[in-house]
Amino acid sequence: MVEHQYTYYCKVTNNKLYTPGVYTFAAGAYHRNPSLVAHSVKVWRQGPKGGVKLVKESWRWHGSNKYVTKDEKAMKEFMWVKLQAQPYIKGA
Repeated sequence: MVEHQYTYYCKVTNNKLYTPGVYTFAAGAYHRNPSLVAHSVKVWRQGPKGGVKLVKESWRWHGSNKYVTKDEKAMKEFMWVKLQAQPYIKGA
């Protein structure tokens, strides 16, 4: 079975472990950066076909996992986040 690659976008605000900003990384359906995701206020996951899911939408882990691809307001927010994203380099 082939695991699809997804692109995660993590929005970090006021935090002691990570500099505020938007970080991106590629992973399978189940990410392997739990610390970054846990310390993000919002996390989006874009699939290989372009669909976008909001997988975390607050400090608490509310795995919403809802598609926002057809929600114009949510997609505007996602596109702005995507433009600001910088690659996440572990330990940097």
